[in-house]
Amino acid sequence: MDLDYLTLADGRKVRILFSMNVLEEFSVTTGREMTDLVGEKADIALLRKIAWLSAREGEKADGRELGLDEMQFGRLMSMFAITHFVEIFRNQITPSTQKKSAPAKKFPRIFFRRG
Repeated sequence: MDLDYLTLADGRKVRILFSMNVLEEFSVTTGREMTDLVGEKADIALLRKIAWLSAREGEKADGRELGLDEMQFGRLMSMFAITHFVEIFRNQITPSTQKKSAPAKKFPRIFFRRG
């Protein structure tokens, strides 16, 4: 899986990683499940929370701390960063975008005759 980075308004690049840890923390802090959001209109506060949690998780995976609270992180999200995050998020949660392993090569079957 490719690593996804987002550039914040201060020029800092942070890794975005949506994982089981993010799902759990989102559910605990909001009292909602991600499946509750299907079909709803976009809620910018929830989008910011998902982005912030994903950035914290990505930075931890890279061995760093994000060092920003949710409001500070949101303040550094430019319009470009928001749309880029949505693209990264969509790619990370859509199974069809994940690389599949290459199919095994099939060698031609050779039959030998007994002579």
